[in-house]
Amino acid sequence: MTLRASLTAPDGAGPPLGLAAQGPVTLVDLTRIWIRHQTLAPFRLEYDGRRPMLIFLFSPARPASGGPAIPRGVFSVLLPGQPRSLESAGPVETLAVAFDLPAACSKVKSPEAALLRGADPGVRALAHEIRRVLLSEGDQARDYLAGLADTLVTRALQVSGAEPPRRRRPDLAPFNLRRVQEHIDSRLAERITVEELASVAGLSRGYFSRAFQAATGESPHQFVLTRRLAEARQRLEAGAEDLALLAVQTGFSSHAHLTTAFGHAFGLTPQAYRRRQLAGPAAPD
Repeated sequence: MTLRASLTAPDGAGPPLGLAAQGPVTLVDLTRIWIRHQTLAPFRLEYDGRRPMLIFLFSPARPASGGPAIPRGVFSVLLPGQPRSLESAGPVETLAVAFDLPAACSKVKSPEAALLRGADPGVRALAHEIRRVLLSEGDQARDYLAGLADTLVTRALQVSGAEPPRRRRPDLAPFNLRRVQEHIDSRLAERITVEELASVAGLSRGYFSRAFQAATGESPHQFVLTRRLAEARQRLEAGAEDLALLAVQTGFSSHAHLTTAFGHAFGLTPQAYRRRQLAGPAAPD
């Protein structure tokens, strides 16, 4: 069975980008960005030369028109200006992302620059994460997919030379911050690393640390400590008695570690805080 799909802008800015495929295809319309994943199957694309598109290969491809094979991990960016017809001679797994052309790329007019091609570990990692989310979470992760696709396009344009690198303030989207916070709260009793939290957010360690600090006012390490202290305080108020057990349950290395951190944060040791709770006055700020 052949599935034919068209990707068009909601405002009808141009004719559809026609794609034909055999086998399962996943399509997601995110208003500004359109994502299409095709499992291992013959691939054919009729590109109209209007709306830009990025194509990533999860497997090697042999052009039906002849020429050398294209290795897996290679991406191509089709920029406006020259219609093209692409077809594989055999099965290939692809990710296609149609997007609005950034203003920085609007000056790319020459036919030679209408097809940009490259290979980049950042593009590869983002493409694989988009595939994972499409196949495991689907439409429930639309915001996350939109962020991934936007970053994928930006990275591909930069490394292929179509767009100059931009410096911008590190940004952690609200849905990503929520994921990280939920992950921290679910694992307070365990060791939590910055690398682990960065992986949850789908970002590099350095970028995640800067973006998290900008979003919360605390470093990831400080935030985890704050959440552990808040949990320890809540359990003391609920009547926790074994402070050694409480330390383990809230991720502190020992009773002494909990006592020191709690005292710095609240001005009282856990024992003194518990006695004060039993006596009845209001808890310290």
